[in-house]
Amino acid sequence: IVVADPLSSRVHAIIVQEEDGWWFRDADSRNGSYVNGQKAEEARLVDGTVMRIGSTEFLFQIADQPPTASSLTSGNITQTIIKDTPIGEENTGLTAWSDLDDSQHSRDLLLLYQLSLRLLRCDDPHEVIRVSLELVYERTQAGIVGFLWLNDEGELKLKQFLPDNAGDSVVLSDSLTKIVCHEQHAIWVADEGPGRSDGLEHFADAICVPLTHEKSTLGAIHIYLDRGRFTQDDFEFAISLANVMVAALVRARQQATLQADHWRLVNNAAHFDELIGESQPMKDLKSKITRIAHATGCVLVRGASGSGKELVAGALHKASPRADRPMLSVNCAAMPADLMESQLFGHKKGAFTGADSDHVGWFEQADSGTLFLDEVGEMTLGGQAKLLRILEGHPFLPVGGTDEVQVDVRVIAATNRDLSELVREKTFREDLFYRLSVFELHIPPLRDRGEDLKLLTDHFFEHFKARHGRSTLQLGTVARDKLMAYNWPGNVRQLRNVIDSAVVLAEGEEIMPHDLGLRDAGIEEIDSLRIEFWERKLIGEALTRANGSVPEAAKLLGIGRATLYRKIDDYEIQR
Repeated sequence: IVVADPLSSRVHAIIVQEEDGWWFRDADSRNGSYVNGQKAEEARLVDGTVMRIGSTEFLFQIADQPPTASSLTSGNITQTIIKDTPIGEENTGLTAWSDLDDSQHSRDLLLLYQLSLRLLRCDDPHEVIRVSLELVYERTQAGIVGFLWLNDEGELKLKQFLPDNAGDSVVLSDSLTKIVCHEQHAIWVADEGPGRSDGLEHFADAICVPLTHEKSTLGAIHIYLDRGRFTQDDFEFAISLANVMVAALVRARQQATLQADHWRLVNNAAHFDELIGESQPMKDLKSKITRIAHATGCVLVRGASGSGKELVAGALHKASPRADRPMLSVNCAAMPADLMESQLFGHKKGAFTGADSDHVGWFEQADSGTLFLDEVGEMTLGGQAKLLRILEGHPFLPVGGTDEVQVDVRVIAATNRDLSELVREKTFREDLFYRLSVFELHIPPLRDRGEDLKLLTDHFFEHFKARHGRSTLQLGTVARDKLMAYNWPGNVRQLRNVIDSAVVLAEGEEIMPHDLGLRDAGIEEIDSLRIEFWERKLIGEALTRANGSVPEAAKLLGIGRATLYRKIDDYEIQR
């Protein structure tokens, strides 16, 4: 019996049957043997005796039938199991990694090492399967190697096999697959006796190893030999390869999913990661981005809501030496004040009510990369103090933590508010303000960008036509004129949303003025001189720009939150 345990010796113990019964004898092992919990050099075995070698326990039982016979009768494939080994990510399958005196063992370790390096660079699940099967096919000199993978219905189906010229003759044992997947054990069969069926009658020997991940069976490898017998080394190598293969497959499938999600997000993003514009203000902005990107200091991006501050931050990151590392974006205004420090700097389990596990904060996640802090003026004073320490090169403590965390993060901050005014109001630290504004970029509002409005209109229109499948749709002249005459208080974001909705809502093959969701477009006569009329109108517009957020609308209007709530009730304004 081979024990895959580094604590076991090459020959650890011997079990013998003598005239007076069965005996267990330790073979001068390095770490000793235990019988019924006691260290023993020799012990008599009776029914129910427990033996322990390293971390592996064996139960000695006396029975009329071997324990595997009942589990195999339904399979009708064989009554002989040479080895039955549980499979798991912690089980390499090799007997002892330190025993490198065995030349075949050493060669197998080298092959697995080379396979691991190759699969680390492989993001295609199909290539992972192909490379792994080619190696086990060559190493075991098998007649046929096949791989089954879970389909969408949760059934194991043949995915790939070798050799390629086997054609339709490849039949993998369904019974063997069911046994290894149900038990999650690798099985090595060696029986040429009569009565074989289910794809094994033409082969002299067979190995089947399941691929398990997080206690679930994801697939199975079948290895069949035309003549002769597999060796113990063949079996252990197959198990080890399966464990390497399943880890690589899971990673490759996750990578493929992330890649697909990435392209979906890119295709759904109207700006396609570009700074579109040829007006002089935009040329000046692009020139500054190119120069600032290679510097190391913080950058403060200023601009009205919807003007593209995150897009500018992305352009800075991609032009910087950190372009191959992560950039994370955080909206400080969207985080509750009492959780802001936890979200930014992380927390330890039990730090506060609801902290059921450790949480890695945004700063630690962005280590070596860039962190974009949108609406930085909304940070709490405690969060500002920690941010200042980080910008000064000091480590920080997660909430409830005792071990300091050191990170290397370039911070790009953005705001649509006047931070100097917040400094005067004592709601923003003056020293942090100067730290954040080492470099400052100002994004011009859309109304000041001249011909850029036409460029952006055409860009968004073509994008959303393709996205919504309306390739024949046209933008009417009157509707275009209306777009060009509008003041665009919501800037580029508003333009994008207006065109998106117009492409969807247009009933004919041309977008008409009434398809555009514009408010107060063009020049209108004053409808009323009553203060209540304009107050109601301003509150409605502020709520629209703030996406229904009363605190944000109150900031835009320059009034208190309680005052705005009262006026909303007085005017019966729907939110």
